[in-house]
Amino acid sequence: MKTTTKTPKLFIATAIAALAIFTMSSCHKDSSTTTSSEVTESQAAQVTTDAVTPSTGGMAGQVDAATQLYSSSTVSGGTVSSVNNSHLSLYSTLVCGTAKDSTISYASVAGATPSYTYQLAWTYTLACTVPSTLTMNFNSSGSYDGLILSTTFTGTGGFTLSGLAATTADYTFTSTYTRQGTTVSKIGAKNTFTHTLTITSQNMVYDKATSEIASGTATVSIVCKSTSGQSWTYGGTLTFLGNKTAKLVLNSGVVYNISWT
Repeated sequence: MKTTTKTPKLFIATAIAALAIFTMSSCHKDSSTTTSSEVTESQAAQVTTDAVTPSTGGMAGQVDAATQLYSSSTVSGGTVSSVNNSHLSLYSTLVCGTAKDSTISYASVAGATPSYTYQLAWTYTLACTVPSTLTMNFNSSGSYDGLILSTTFTGTGGFTLSGLAATTADYTFTSTYTRQGTTVSKIGAKNTFTHTLTITSQNMVYDKATSEIASGTATVSIVCKSTSGQSWTYGGTLTFLGNKTAKLVLNSGVVYNISWT
């Protein structure tokens, strides 16, 4: 006699529900893995902050070096004059129309946090036309170790400095600054990622009396890539407010405040 077994409908429904739960659980696990490697906007903002502040070898320190290089020199071969304030002793004479180069290496004091090392190779030319300009291009490399991120990086860029006459209160400059590196996060997911950051500015103002960037706005673009190959692109504006402060606004509209000493 043949026996036929019937599967209760309740059992089938239970099995389907269990399969659905298992499937959702598996998908959730994959999503969690992806999230752990995500490069967030706040991390991109921190990379940008570190690329601006002098304590991590950033742009503001480079602008200081550029202006001091000119103001510590005596001009030869033209009508432009500068005040020798002895900030740096890179060249005692700038000859109009003659390209020169200098290498600057600097580092944080022992035990400082954040800590950094940085090298700049400058090539620069003074044009003694009216108005006169100092064009400076550089290659750089360095590393820093902060509370939130640690990074090794290389950089390229340049500045065109005007307002060189001793009678003018401010320097004005345009700049292009690109920084590439590998970053390790020390908090949260503690992920590792690479980044390419570009800061482009025009009509920036540097106060000669206070030796700091007084105002100006720059465009920021940063592309980050995780070790899994995923990439994120963030963009926005960087506005310098004077008194060694700036604000960064990226895609979300969130304001990230930047300050340095």
